[in-house]
Amino acid sequence: MNTAKAQSCELVIDNVNVTKTAGPTSVGGNCQYTFDASFDILSNAGFKYLYFHSWVTGVAGGYGAGSFNCSKTGAQQPPTAARLGTSLTQAGVSFMDFGLEGLNTVVFSTDPSNPTDITSYIAQIYSVDGSVPLNYAGATATVYKTATTTHYEIKNITITIAGACGPFDVTTDIWGSNSNAGSPMAQCYICARRQTIINPGLAMTRTCALRNDLGVDIPGSYSLTVTSSATQDLNVIVRVYIDKNGNDEPDAVPVDSLIYTGPPTFIAANSFFTITQDLPYPYSVINEYAGIGVYASVEVAEFGGDEVSTPVIVQSCATLPIKLRSFAADRNKSNVDLKWITEMEDNNKGFYVERKLANGGWQQVTFVASQASNGNSSSPLTYVLTDLNNTKGISQYRLRQVDIDGKQSYSQIRSVRGEGQKSNTIIYPNPSGDGKVNIVFEGTNTIRDVSLMDVSGKTLKQWKGVTNNNIQIDNLNAGFYTVRIVNVETSEQVVEKFIVNKR
Repeated sequence: MNTAKAQSCELVIDNVNVTKTAGPTSVGGNCQYTFDASFDILSNAGFKYLYFHSWVTGVAGGYGAGSFNCSKTGAQQPPTAARLGTSLTQAGVSFMDFGLEGLNTVVFSTDPSNPTDITSYIAQIYSVDGSVPLNYAGATATVYKTATTTHYEIKNITITIAGACGPFDVTTDIWGSNSNAGSPMAQCYICARRQTIINPGLAMTRTCALRNDLGVDIPGSYSLTVTSSATQDLNVIVRVYIDKNGNDEPDAVPVDSLIYTGPPTFIAANSFFTITQDLPYPYSVINEYAGIGVYASVEVAEFGGDEVSTPVIVQSCATLPIKLRSFAADRNKSNVDLKWITEMEDNNKGFYVERKLANGGWQQVTFVASQASNGNSSSPLTYVLTDLNNTKGISQYRLRQVDIDGKQSYSQIRSVRGEGQKSNTIIYPNPSGDGKVNIVFEGTNTIRDVSLMDVSGKTLKQWKGVTNNNIQIDNLNAGFYTVRIVNVETSEQVVEKFIVNKR
């Protein structure tokens, strides 16, 4: 559960951690879990009432429109049995209604090693509606307060989910109140926070990597651990996505970019495995993707092929000296027209334009000074350059941005066909002698889906929503291959073939 800020008043809940301690266990055709939870309240810690109500997402008669009208401000009536139900095992009703009451009388410890025991404040009767069941025998709770947060630890919460065990999404409403009335009004409330309860579990981390040649951090790698605490063996498929539209929510492909699909993997009961991967190009590029989010999903065959995702993980690497909106390179007869636009510039000296011909190394074409006053700008700036280039083979271009203090970063690479080359799509080298090929597309402002197939027609790799005008494929075995390129906007298809003669 990410940071959540309430409607109506400043209720901010952060640093939520949920750890399953028992289950899933089948009980009378339903599924039972026990878990521990901890969270921080960053403001308005003096509540008398604090409640959490959770539903299984997407179940008929379940969360629906939620408990509160979250487009409005002001106190509202908390949910009653009409929304929560009167049975813990009835499909569609809330499976957890956990609350703390009387918190206004608590003397908060300021020592994290010796928190205040507030187990006696766990609500036994729901003050808003006594017909709503609260049954958390054995649960315990503690709290301590720092200068900025109030930290709660709740342990041994047992919940029962209607139906068979399996992964599921949870939708939670949270509300707090200082009301002294017998039936309190919700003065602060958070709507529809999402959490995943899944077996196996997913834990994902991101790291930045230091580029020694540049002296700056770049998006580096991700590590994903898949853990099974089930009593049965499972078969899973792991997928990793880039949060391409930056909304911090898992979205259906092709809105987001699928960057990894693992093979079907067997995971034994009560075991785990870890996948560690570098971010692929272009998401390893400094300027455009330093703050890109990554998330993973796991599909469990034994749970009917359900696919559930982790939250989006964003790793902020070193502060970037510029934000590059676009960079394009297009052939114009014997010239190549280069154009790039910066969103902002900070301490920017300028750009070295570099070119690579055929199998040669990178060469400096020219230096273009920053247009920003003293290297600083918060408004878009446009740069245009024409490079005399009549080579007959593929050319590649990149920008090497330099700070006033000497630090550097690179842009994405743009590929340009040679003068006189007519094909809309160029694959080189063809044939390939080392299992690597480059594909150059026509135009730089087109979104494409790309598929790679072997001689039998089997799809080996797919790239969704490609916006760069070139991609590289490597680690190919000897054989004949077909590439299908689909223009997402027009559905126009191009099919190209190439050969790999691996030495």
